[in-house]
Amino acid sequence: MSKVFYVPGQTSIIDYAREIAPNLWASRCRMLMLPELRVCHPGVVLGDEEAFLIAQEAALGTQPQEITEARYDYALTRLPVLDFAADGKTYSFKLEKCEVGNLTRIYALCNGRYWAFLGLATLTHQMIVERITMSATGTVFADRQPRGSPPH
Repeated sequence: MSKVFYVPGQTSIIDYAREIAPNLWASRCRMLMLPELRVCHPGVVLGDEEAFLIAQEAALGTQPQEITEARYDYALTRLPVLDFAADGKTYSFKLEKCEVGNLTRIYALCNGRYWAFLGLATLTHQMIVERITMSATGTVFADRQPRGSPPH
């Protein structure tokens, strides 16, 4: 995953980072380093993109909620769909437009029940089904743990 500059608690990154010397990072677009970025963006940190996305979803994402078949069908047939997946027993799709940051509305049909939630646009069908299964049983999401290093 890439390194990014961001302010914790905000919904978008400031810029991707590029390493300009060993352990020395600058913003990709304007070549500003961390002290320079702090002038315009107090509290900015350098961190892993994956950690940022997981924190963004933890702060702004929602738990899967059961919905009606009509609401599911309306979203599938009348709204722009980014991704549709099926494995023969379960179906899921994501809307094209992100509602906040990198989070989009996700819909699924699992075990004859219809679901929707706000989640990362990069979630796989398998992760979506796992979340719905865990939500139906009251389990906390296990896939929200960052695999990269913490922000520094």
